[in-house]
This record gives sequence, structure tokens and C-alpha cells, in this order.
Amino acid sequence: MKDLNNKGKNPANQENIENSAYIETNNKRKERKFQNFIKEKLLDRFTLSDDAASQDEINANVHKGIMIKGSNLWVLIFAIFIASLGLNINSTAVIIGAMLISPLMGPIIGVGYSMGVYDFNLLKESFRNFLIMVIVSLITSAIFFTLPLISFDQSELLARTQPTTYDILIAFFGGLAGMVAQTRKDRTGTVIPGVAIATALMPPLCTVGYGLATMQLRFILGALYLFTINSIFIALAAFMITRIMKFNIVLEIDSIRKRNLNRLMIAIIVFTTIPSVIIAISIIKRSSFDSNYRYFVEQAFDFEKTIVVESSAQYYPLYRKKPSSIEVRLFGEPLSDDVINNLKNQMSGVYHLPRTDLIVRQSDHNDSGIAITALQSSYTDLINEKNRQISHLQEQLSSIRTIDTLAVSAMTRELGIFVPQIEGMSLSRHVSFNIDGAPKDTIFICILSFQEDAVSEKAPDMDLIRHWLINRTGTDNIKILVEQSL
Repeated sequence: MKDLNNKGKNPANQENIENSAYIETNNKRKERKFQNFIKEKLLDRFTLSDDAASQDEINANVHKGIMIKGSNLWVLIFAIFIASLGLNINSTAVIIGAMLISPLMGPIIGVGYSMGVYDFNLLKESFRNFLIMVIVSLITSAIFFTLPLISFDQSELLARTQPTTYDILIAFFGGLAGMVAQTRKDRTGTVIPGVAIATALMPPLCTVGYGLATMQLRFILGALYLFTINSIFIALAAFMITRIMKFNIVLEIDSIRKRNLNRLMIAIIVFTTIPSVIIAISIIKRSSFDSNYRYFVEQAFDFEKTIVVESSAQYYPLYRKKPSSIEVRLFGEPLSDDVINNLKNQMSGVYHLPRTDLIVRQSDHNDSGIAITALQSSYTDLINEKNRQISHLQEQLSSIRTIDTLAVSAMTRELGIFVPQIEGMSLSRHVSFNIDGAPKDTIFICILSFQEDAVSEKAPDMDLIRHWLINRTGTDNIKILVEQSL
């Protein structure tokens, strides 16, 4: 019986068990040491509590920021006019200046903060002031754009009509930075102005005003959606920072109401995000199609005796249920049907152009005249560009170019007829320059030499010589030098 009970017990196995226990204990000790290192050395660097202001001070700053009367209201109106002017003249610098002085961030931060501490009175006040700011901004910008100052859609206006997921990320991270700055003791840094620039609340509102003034629905819907995205995700970021910093709750609410509030926030975020994701995917696909299309035309149609005169592409997204198309006009030796079919087969796999039709127009088809005309147009554009470059160079050269060469030899003989004392004449042009190296003027220098006894017998009439030179050269910018005999 004793042998049966001891069966399976091996000193070697017992030693392995003890070693395993020691290794496990040692690993746990190392794990705790590593966790302490992370907590003490790394996490302390990311804490938000070291220079945080008191909740009373933060609460006062938020209440001050949501106010929309007096100076804040006038600053908002002036900022709207400045931003509208920037959009009108297509000036990014002016638009940035308007965003720096705009008070629009205050009520949005107030909405996120009040939701984080369940201060529903502050939430109502923030939201009411936010709506007042939006209405005032729309009326101001619409009035501005009814003035006859803008004649076409500027790129800065068009840029506010297609919000994407990137705008969501910018608004979210900008809101995080803005709320963190709001909770600091020292609020004199550059964070809040930087957030105002990055999140771009003012330009979309002005673009909506432009759409209202010109009755263009695409500007109204696109820009209003961009402004809504920015506002919601800035408020969400403020809400998250408020909860992370564990501020005191103003009003205790039951779990059911809290769950309903969280569900409402999630629903708003989801329904706001989905269209921007769709737009972003569409833009990325369109950009990819354009890049692949250019690469396909450049690489696939590289033939020795055939050149691409003109190419164009039309992109259609999947929901249009219509294939995209690429049209290429060729000049030179026609391509065979086998070559063209081979190119079509390569479009989807090699060149990543699925659902794309290829239309090849060659010079031996019925539209050969069109191909030749397109080729001539291409060469005409090239020649016109060369002519513009030549004209530009000629304009630069004209500033330093001298007058046509004078017949100095004939002029010397002519001068000797009525000034017999003359022995020789040298006439040349010289260009004078400013200190910055730019050509300033062209001056004629005339060097005269007289016979040795000419001065002693009868002095030459220098005024007569000057008037004659002015008449012969057509300019009075002449300097006369008399060469002295040694």
C-alpha cells in the first residue's frame, strides 16, 4: 500500500514544481515593478491635475465664454464681416484673423462642459446663446454677400462645402486641446487661438450666408453640415475632458436618465459621422481613380509610332450604377483591336481601374479630322507658351538693351565739315545701374579729340556740337568728354 501511495511522486518532479512557483513569483514581482515604473515615471507626465484650475474658476470661465451681448456680440459681427471679406477676396490670412477674434467657441465648450457635470441650466443657456450666435452670423454674412462685391465662387468658399472624416478628427482633437486649455490656471497661451484656427467655425457659417444670399442650396447644405460637425465634436471633446478630470456633478440623475442621455449623444454622433465618412470615401476613391487614370494613359499608351493627343476621364461612384470611362485620342500608326483589347483587360488588375470603359479614337477612324485638330491645338498651345516665354524674356532684355548701332564713322566725317578743328570722335552707349543691380538708364558718352593748335587759334563751339549730337542720336542724355593731349 505504501508503494502505491508513493507511486508517481518523484523528487525531480517536486523540484520542477518549486522552480515553476519561484519563476512565477519572480515574474509577478517584475510585473509589479514595471507597473510602478509606468505609473511613477510615465503616467505622471500625462496628468492633467498638476496645473489645473479649481472647478469654481473653470465654471466662471465657461459662464463668461457663453455670454453673447455687448462687446461679445459686436466682436462676433465684426469677425463675420472680416471672414466674409476673406472669403470674398480668397485670402486665407484674412480668414485666419477672423477666426482668432471670433467668440463662437465659448457656447460650444459650454454645451460639452455642462453635459459633463449635468448642469442643465448651463446647458440651456449655452445652447440658447449658441443659436443666437448662429442666427446673428447668418444674417450678417447674408447681408454682406448681397452687396455687389463677389462675381464668382472662390476656392475658399468651395472648400467649405464638402466636409469629410478629416474635419471630424480636426474638430475632435481641436476640442480636446481647447477644453484642456480652458481648465488650466494660466490661460494666456496660444492653445485657444490655435484651436479657433484649426476647427474653423466662422468660415462655414459665412459660406452658409453666401448660399442664402445667392440662393445656392449646395453651399447652404454643405457648409451647414461642416459647421454642425465641428460644433458637435468640439462639444463631445469638452464633455470627455470634463468626465476624465472627474469634476463634481451639479445635479445627480438616476441611471435610466443617464443611460438615455448617453444613448442620445451616441445617436447624434453616429448620424453626424455617417455622411462625412461616405463623402470621405468618395473623395478618396475619386482621387485614386484620377491617379490611376493618369498612370494608365502614361504607361499603357507608350508606343513608338503612336502618340496620345488628348485624354479625358469620367468617374462615377458605385451608387450611380454606371461604369466610369476613359477616352483617349491617338495620332499616328493605328493600334490593332488585339492591342486595344489587351489594354482593356489590364485596366482592372494591373492599373486598378475596375468598372471602367476604355474608348480609343484613332486617326484612321471617322473622327481623324478631330484627332488632327486636337494635335494642332496641342502644338498651338505649346507654341503659344513658347511665345509667351520669349515675350517675357524680350521685356526683360528691353530694360538693358541699347539703341541700334550708330554709324559713328559717318557721323565723324559729318562733324568734321562744320567743326574743322575736330581730329577724332568716339561715341558709345553705357548702361547705368541702381545699387540693387537693376538697370537704371542708358547714357551716351562722346569723346572728342581736337588738333593741337585748335584751342589756341579758335575754341570749338561745344554748344553747337551738343545740339548736333542730340539731333543725330535722338536723346539728350549725352555726356561729352574732351581728350587732352599729353
